[in-house]
Order: sequence, then structure tokens, then C-alpha cells
Amino acid sequence: MFFKHTTIEDAPLMAGAIVGACRGDGWVMELQPRMLHAMFSTMYGVEIDFETVEPLALDAVLAAKPRLEERVEIVDLMVAVEMICNPLPVGLAESVEEWAQALGVATAELEVARDIARGATAQAHVDLYRSSYFDEWGGGTPDFAALQERFGEGAYCFTVEADPELEAKYEALQACDAGSLGREQWKFYKQRKFPFPGVVGGANLALAQHDWLHVMCDYDSDAVGEVETSAFRAMATDFRGASLALLGDLIFYQSAWFESAASGLHRGHELEQADFPERLADALDRGRACTMDPYAGMNFFDYADRQIDELCATWSIPSKASVRASVDP
Repeated sequence: MFFKHTTIEDAPLMAGAIVGACRGDGWVMELQPRMLHAMFSTMYGVEIDFETVEPLALDAVLAAKPRLEERVEIVDLMVAVEMICNPLPVGLAESVEEWAQALGVATAELEVARDIARGATAQAHVDLYRSSYFDEWGGGTPDFAALQERFGEGAYCFTVEADPELEAKYEALQACDAGSLGREQWKFYKQRKFPFPGVVGGANLALAQHDWLHVMCDYDSDAVGEVETSAFRAMATDFRGASLALLGDLIFYQSAWFESAASGLHRGHELEQADFPERLADALDRGRACTMDPYAGMNFFDYADRQIDELCATWSIPSKASVRASVDP
């Protein structure tokens, strides 16, 4: 995941590499430089104009970045910048692939991007879910492989066989105090008329784990809120699949190369809101500060009676920033 191993001293080099691989004769869409500017401004406190900054040559990056984990972060960001585009210019796709090969990077994110570049969107869809955190967390569902075979990709996200005991656990959260994680989680489902996990058609264990973060971090369930939640999660956890899930949300809501197993096919361009880049960057920054891994053995029911503001303080989760759109960085 970008920004986990790259330091402020490395920021100019990382920026030059992204520009060298992705800008070409000009950005494909306005969202690309705005998103990058917000990320680098928030994560590193540096102001970089991605319209004018000089690109770096591949050889320079190869010489300066011998560590694979740093190279992976550079390529992850290249892929994110690439995958918000639809249509995808051939030159951009070929450039990112060339840089990744030269840097010795091979990731599931890159595999999805290359599938899309060669027109194999159905395969990209399969690769996304096969390698994402949904598949990692499927192991927590008894007989998950059999459920997936019987019910298809819906098993990645939804309860496909009733579990009354799990449903009752979520219903019981209503008894928690106002302002507590449990009570707010109960309200999250009720206000949106979402079935509880355990009800056929409701979230399964993997998706429900994600929903706790919506409540903890005060992110809505619209397009931007989903990406914010994914961005926070990808920075807070060591599960590599969470990074791929963030890429998936960028695809679902912005480039709409294929549909989400959870929410279906979207119209695309839903992230072209004035404040989206800043909100994305703030979510990444909050996730980086968080001292709690939301997937490493975390059972949020253990904290259901605790007040959300108390938990955020315990886990060093900053308040949401009051973001201001910066259309012209």
C-alpha cells in the first residue's frame, strides 16, 4: 500500500516516478493530478504541482530505490492513477507495465490492471475478489469454499445461508448506550434498511468487518464514503488484500470497469466531487495514524459498549479533517 514505507524525504522521487510513468504528454483526466496533490500534501506536508513537476526517468528510480517494498508502493500508486481512467489509453497502460517490470514488482493489483488493459474485464473481476481481503476473510466463514461454489461471487460479500445467532448478536447492539460503537453500529444498519449480518442478503463476516469501520470513522455508505473506508482500512491493516479492495472501490465508483459484488454496476465518475481528493487523502492519513489493525484478530463486539470517541483516542484515530477542495493545486 502506498505511503507505508515511503518517507517525506522520498516524496519528490516518488512524485517524479509517478509523473514519469503516468503523465506522458498530459494527464488523461483532471482527477489524476488533483488526487496526487492532495495525497502528497496531506501525507507528507509537501506541495507538488503534478502538472508541472519534472518527470523522473526509470533508470534514476531504479538506482535510488533498491528496496522492493518501496518499489511496490510506487507501482501501487501508478496503478491507482491508471485505473481511475475509462477508457484506458494504451500508452498509459504500457508505460505502467514497463515500469513495474523494470522495478521487479508483481502484485495482485497489477494483475487486475493488466487484465483490464488487455480487455479481459471478466478475468479482472475474478482476480480482484480471489485476491482481495474478502477471500482472506472467507476463511472465517464455515464451508466458505462450498458456499462460493453454490452461490457464486455473492458469497464474497453477503450472508447466503441464515445464521440466526449472528443476527441476534447484531440486534442486541440496540441495548448499548447512545454514542457507543455497538449502538451506532445498530443504527448504521437500521437507518439504511440494511439487513443484519446473519440474515440472507445481509452482509457476511467480511463485509460486516468493513461496516464497523464506517461507524468508527464516521464515513457514509455512498461512493466517497466507501472509498474513504477502504482507504482508512488499507493504511491501518497489514492484510495486503485490503489494498486491492481500495483499488476495487476506485474502479467500481469511478472507472466502472466492472460491477461490485456488493452494490452492483455503477455509472462511473462518482468520485469527481470537488472535495474527493482531500477526503481520500485524509482517510489515508487517519488510517496511517491508527494503532489498531482492524483485521488482525479484531472482534469489534468486544468493544461494542465503549464510546466511539474514547476508542478513537485509544487507537490514535484523528478526527476527520475539515477538508477544503483544492481544484487548482
